[in-house]
Amino acid sequence: MNGLLAVARKEARLILRSRQLMISALFVTVVFSGTAAPAVLGSGTQGSTSIDAMLFMVLTVTGIFMGYLFSGQVFLREKTGGTIETLLCTPLSLREIWAGKVAGVTFPAYLLTLVGACIITGAASAIRGEVVLPSAPAALHVLVVVPAFIAVVVGLLGFAQLLLGMRENQIINMVILFCVIFSFSLSASLAGEGFVVSWGTEGAAFAVAAALLLVVGWATRFLNRERIVTTIP
Repeated sequence: MNGLLAVARKEARLILRSRQLMISALFVTVVFSGTAAPAVLGSGTQGSTSIDAMLFMVLTVTGIFMGYLFSGQVFLREKTGGTIETLLCTPLSLREIWAGKVAGVTFPAYLLTLVGACIITGAASAIRGEVVLPSAPAALHVLVVVPAFIAVVVGLLGFAQLLLGMRENQIINMVILFCVIFSFSLSASLAGEGFVVSWGTEGAAFAVAAALLLVVGWATRFLNRERIVTTIP
């Protein structure tokens, strides 16, 4: 456990100290959140329902994109640079290395997602001229479900980037980037169609995220050090 936490702290520290990366990520967060707020709140739905729909859809996509952005720095760049070999020489298992990196990426990605939540609620309140707060299920989504989905995406990406070669990873990255952009556009339109966030919705979403994370964690058994080393360019 100590080794896992050490890996997580190292990765989170490197991401947070990368000024260029954090500025780029913050810019994307501001654009995603800032442009979504007036578009959805201007649809004419009630304030609480609109803010819930935005937090459910836009923040989920934002968090996933942050996870995608940071995972490349933690998994892929370390692999292309050959520095992953040093970590493979430690007594940590591949599952511990993977889990530590997932936790290290999820933390800063979730911090930026919280920044997006503040921007959305602030913009919503400014547009309506009154304080607009999410419902309890939407707050649960922000606090629990969003980081769970970030961890799922980071875990999947990390597993793929460790398992596959560079050409396969490039294809996967392009597909994921397209899906994120498409999902953001789709979520912005769906949020204005009376979407209601309920306890049942949040329970189902969290169950799906937990199940996926368990499956990916189980799949790490197929990783091996020799395979990782042979896929280093």
